[in-house]
Amino acid sequence: MKKMLWLIAGIAMFFACNTQQKEIDGLAAKSDSLAAVNIQQGESIIGFVASFNEIQGTLDSIKQMEKIITLNAGKPGSEVEQDAKDKINQDIYAIHTMLRRNREMVANLKARLKKSDGKIVELEKMIDFMTRQIEEKDGEIVQLKDQLAQMNIKVVELSGKVDNLATESQVKSQVIDEKTIALNTAYYAIGTKKELIDNKVITRAGGFIGIGKSSSMAKDFNTEYFTKIDIRNLKFIALNVKKATVVSTHPAGSFNITGVKRADTLFISDFNRFWSASKYLVIQVE
Repeated sequence: MKKMLWLIAGIAMFFACNTQQKEIDGLAAKSDSLAAVNIQQGESIIGFVASFNEIQGTLDSIKQMEKIITLNAGKPGSEVEQDAKDKINQDIYAIHTMLRRNREMVANLKARLKKSDGKIVELEKMIDFMTRQIEEKDGEIVQLKDQLAQMNIKVVELSGKVDNLATESQVKSQVIDEKTIALNTAYYAIGTKKELIDNKVITRAGGFIGIGKSSSMAKDFNTEYFTKIDIRNLKFIALNVKKATVVSTHPAGSFNITGVKRADTLFISDFNRFWSASKYLVIQVE
């Protein structure tokens, strides 16, 4: 009987130890998870602080530049040389550029904070504080320009110019992106001979409408029949048909159709050469 009691006690201790170990392992896992979250939040906060420091550093630089502008302007009623006037305009231009950069950084910080998992009140307060500082600095620059105007120092309206230059840069980038997309855009269509004829993609003689035989697209060309693709990303087209023929014009050696007794896949080995003759690929299948 005693042996039985000892055995039961031993089993109970074994399960108790196992349960305790599971709890310990569970707590350890939670601890690791919390540590990972804390590290991630810590890295995020460090990034915010670095941006705050940069914004504050820029505002400090602007303050120094304001003093230099006031110094170059001299006393009211005194004659200001042209070199000093040019320097004043250059400094104000630089200030407008820095303030615009600060506004962009604050907008970026707001967007990042909005996307973050947790709501950090102190960061929100800092962003609001930085926003107010930038707005105050904008007001100071307006007052400074008024003072300079009273001293007969013409300040070139560079604020609009800076914004216009930024807009022009964005437009140019957008145009470049659009041109890049256009250069790398192509279309392909797959169908039986009847399907391609019915959709006015090929003529009954087998020629490709709009490409090859004709110098322009036919008015009734069905563009919806084609699939739009980026030639940089299209490496192959799955066919899985009995037979496939490329009707459109593409350089030999830039592609091949694989398959044993069937046309399984069209592989494009050199996409630059392949699309050089035509941006429209037509595959007739059976």
